[in-house]
Formats: sequence, structure tokens, C-alpha cells
Amino acid sequence: MSRVFSAPIFGLTLALAGCAVPASNVASEGRFEEIHILRSIREARSTEPGWCSAERTGFAPFARDAERFFSFWSLRTRPGDGKVVETKAQRVATLRGCFGPTSEPARQNFFAEIRIGTMEFHGNGECLALRIDFPETGLFPVRCQLVLSGMQAPYVGGLLTTNTITSKAPFGADTDPPGYTQASIATIRLWKAAPSPVRPLAPPADRGSSLKGDE
Repeated sequence: MSRVFSAPIFGLTLALAGCAVPASNVASEGRFEEIHILRSIREARSTEPGWCSAERTGFAPFARDAERFFSFWSLRTRPGDGKVVETKAQRVATLRGCFGPTSEPARQNFFAEIRIGTMEFHGNGECLALRIDFPETGLFPVRCQLVLSGMQAPYVGGLLTTNTITSKAPFGADTDPPGYTQASIATIRLWKAAPSPVRPLAPPADRGSSLKGDE
């Protein structure tokens, strides 16, 4: 398993199967959440010494290659069956992440700060290496998840999950061997606070009856 972790294998992704919903239900079912389905690409950038500290992330980082940067890109899908036909439509978000070891060689700690538009938030979670050299030599399927927090009202939290495949090419969109989409397809769900239920007012007391009872 150690060869999996010698490569920068963890990006962000998630293959998500969409379900058709009657138009009349869309507004009511999505009032309290936003869903983003994006493709991540790891970018080569200078790292900041000490940025992935345990004080920031909650865990000890890797001695090398702990800090990683990703851009997020919107997708286009085919309405008839949900098949993705464009995986790099427009750059819409960024992620700055930190990775660190756990007691299990295939599992890594994962912390990230994410920006989507004007929104900024962070998440803590993990990544898990699922296979080595699959579906062919030099490819590594991974899944990651982050519990999201730190966003402003009306948001109360969220969840990021990924379906990731990385390769011997540490950066960029092109895999080595070629022909696959790296690093990830990520689903980000952001939840808003639901309003407190309004309790009906108690009916006013019948003062006339009350006065009769006092006689």
C-alpha cells in the first residue's frame, strides 16, 4: 500500500447519479440546501511553510507534500441520462488542502479551506485509497469526504464527498496513463437553517366565564 501514498493521489471528487424530480416539487425539496457537482484539478503552486499545522487542521501533516491546491470546474451533463459531456466548463471554486497520516496506511486525514464565489468555509475528514493500479497500472481510485463548517448564515454546515482517480501525473487534468478524468468529481451539499416552526397562539381566555366562576 505504501506506493499509493508516495504519489499525490488525493484530489476531490464524487460521481453522483441525478434523479429526475417533478418540477412542482423542486422548490419545496431544495429550499434548505444547495448542491454543487464539480470537477477538481490539482495545480502546482508554492506552499507556505507551517500552513498545515496541527493547530489549524487538528492532525499532524505529512513531512512532505502535505499542502495541495485544487481548482474546481463546473460540468455539463446530457439531460436524457445524466452522462457528463464536459468536465471543464468554467472555473468556479478553489480548495487549499492539508493531508496527514493515520494508523491505517490506506487512510489519510484531510483538512481543506474552500471558496465558491464569495463563500468561504472549511472542512475536516479523510481520504481512503480503494485500489492500487486499477483500472490499469498507474491509476489509483480514492474516495474523500469532508464535514463542512464555518460558513455564514443562513448556512449551518455541509458535506463534500468525492469519487477520485489520480495517476502518475501529479498535477493537471491529464492522467498518466492517458484517457481518464483526474482528479475528482466532487459533490458539495450546503445546508441552510430551517425556520423554527411557528406555534399557534393560544385562544384568549373567556373572561366572562371566569368572572361567573368568581361569584
